[in-house]
Amino acid sequence: MRECVVQPDTFTHSLIHAFTFHMTRTFTISQPGGGRIALDLAHELNDAQRAAVTCGEGPKLVIAGAGSGKTRTITYRVAFLIARGVPPSQILLATFTNKAAREMLSRVEALTGSDAGGLWGGTFHALGNRLLRQFAPKVGLQSNYSILDDEDQRDLVKLCVGEAGVKVEQKRFPAPALIQELISMAFNTDRALADVVEERAPHFALWIEELQRVGARYEAKKRAANAVDYDDLLRFWLKLLQEHDDLARQLSAQLRHLLVDEYQDTNILQARIIERLAEHNGRNLMVVGDDAQSIYKFRGANYDNILKFPERNPGTEIFKLEVNYRSTPEILEFTNASILQNQAQFRKTLTAQRPRGSLPVVLPVGDAYQEAAFVAERILQLRDEGLALAEMAVLYRAHAHSSILQAELIKRHIPYEVRSGVRFFEQAHVKDVVAHLKVLDNPFDEIAWRRLWMMLPRIGSATAAKLWERIARTPNPCAAALAPEVCAGLPPAAQPAFRRFQQDLRALRAAADDRDPAQVVAAVMDTAYPEYLRAKYDGAASRLEDIQQLAVFAKPYRTLNGLLSELVLLGELYGQEVTGAGSRDTEQLVLSSIHQAKGLEWKVVFVIRMSEGSFPSEAALREESGEEEERRIFYVATTRAKDELYITHPLMDFSLRGGGTLMLQPSRFLREIRFTLYEQGQLEWPASTPAWDDGRA
Repeated sequence: MRECVVQPDTFTHSLIHAFTFHMTRTFTISQPGGGRIALDLAHELNDAQRAAVTCGEGPKLVIAGAGSGKTRTITYRVAFLIARGVPPSQILLATFTNKAAREMLSRVEALTGSDAGGLWGGTFHALGNRLLRQFAPKVGLQSNYSILDDEDQRDLVKLCVGEAGVKVEQKRFPAPALIQELISMAFNTDRALADVVEERAPHFALWIEELQRVGARYEAKKRAANAVDYDDLLRFWLKLLQEHDDLARQLSAQLRHLLVDEYQDTNILQARIIERLAEHNGRNLMVVGDDAQSIYKFRGANYDNILKFPERNPGTEIFKLEVNYRSTPEILEFTNASILQNQAQFRKTLTAQRPRGSLPVVLPVGDAYQEAAFVAERILQLRDEGLALAEMAVLYRAHAHSSILQAELIKRHIPYEVRSGVRFFEQAHVKDVVAHLKVLDNPFDEIAWRRLWMMLPRIGSATAAKLWERIARTPNPCAAALAPEVCAGLPPAAQPAFRRFQQDLRALRAAADDRDPAQVVAAVMDTAYPEYLRAKYDGAASRLEDIQQLAVFAKPYRTLNGLLSELVLLGELYGQEVTGAGSRDTEQLVLSSIHQAKGLEWKVVFVIRMSEGSFPSEAALREESGEEEERRIFYVATTRAKDELYITHPLMDFSLRGGGTLMLQPSRFLREIRFTLYEQGQLEWPASTPAWDDGRA
């Protein structure tokens, strides 16, 4: 393995010599067929970028630090190859999104002044489809195969569940979307389905035999229908290369230069595909990415793909892009100090091209309410100073961490967009829990009753309507729903779950009589609802954390009525803010999970909930190498900031179990950074949850 070693051919050597001593010259290169391409490598690229762009053949690894001009380097590399006489049809550029592919191809065309349409550019799945349409019969498909979209896949899995004869009356069987997710994860990580279930969804372990039957039927039905899903586009592409060596050699000869963007995000199959293609083209493979930004293990990304690339490809040249054009030196010094703690990485130090600014601010806050108040107040101050809301972002480790902040922003009429999912109080599982609270507060709420009943096995809309007719005319529908004869009137298959529902309802009524609203939310977690949530929705762990945050939100309220009224008013206030005419706010503040924020940047970034237990995630710490990935997530968060970085960590949290208060430590990722690299902030106002007359304490 060699680092930053460039061995150019005669042409490249003369080019480098020219711009070394005449830094203002533009080089015009004739293209076969008469075209001429002007690439101003001297002015448009720094030394490290030029070295990567103009390097010779063989395996290359470009470690592109945050804000270091990765896209520029890739597109100039493609343009340089075309300028050297390589036909676009002999270049493959694999990206992870269609948007990235369009942007890169557009830039290449702008640089070359010609149509790059012959270039093999696109996502892995799009490229796989392009090849399979030509060679489908070699892998047992017909060339006119259909591609199943997400909805098609769920429908087919649902059909397979029915045909597999799964009995779901006693224990909830996972929803089709969850089954498809598990099957896909097993494929993309090259693991057995049973192992994936044990790791990611152990509550479904009792169904493993049934899941395997469903999986087998799913594969058989796809083949019978001459249909493929997205994963199959990779599966059959790899099969084509592995089982037909002559074709693999032919494709490698045709695709002389292979480039892959965001290599740290590839899964094991994508790495096998691209490195198999490189076996017969002189290993002319350039992979570009940043190991420090590898944060998608939960999607199947394999960190070893980039970390061990030089081991799998002997003679790899490594180029490091360490000049950052985004952030101030103070922000980079802070982020460098954090990522330095990771052991498994390519060591690098980002250096800033921008003038010095202010130190990052680390601010302890009393609790999540005080945190939200600070963030909202500081955002208003910055807006008054002339900074647009769209130039600011609030980032968090988990979507649930935005709940209290969203409520605060609505009350202060600060428009915002959520990029990490649905707005907190509009999420289906949050509405599920709120429905429990509604029937306790207002037993005549038909919509809430119907929502609860239709969560139960063997109860549909018709049965729910009959149940409502049974209890609606009684003085107390909540008490009437507990009567044994109500259960006895249901179909036998529906009765076991309904009896459990009645038992849970009794417990919730007792909780509502004796406890505050936060404890009633906590009591919902002792019902059958968590079992329903795990079987119905994806991302069960994060959704359960959302319910924890709903309990935190409910903590200041004295009554269920006060809490529920506030939830309704929050929705009303948000609607007015978004649709109201004449608003002077034409842009919105961005709220985003860190994962969704990767690749983006803002002038001011707030990173919230940086307390031990919240960030790093406790679940991630139980996984192998989990702490290092969590630190990479923190690194991604902090490197989004251009001018100012604020990090807050609550000192107290509400306990869902027992109703007590937990004392919190700052995140280990803050404690390990030298205190001279940030400014310790402090708040002046005393209380975070003042008294109101609207049901709050």
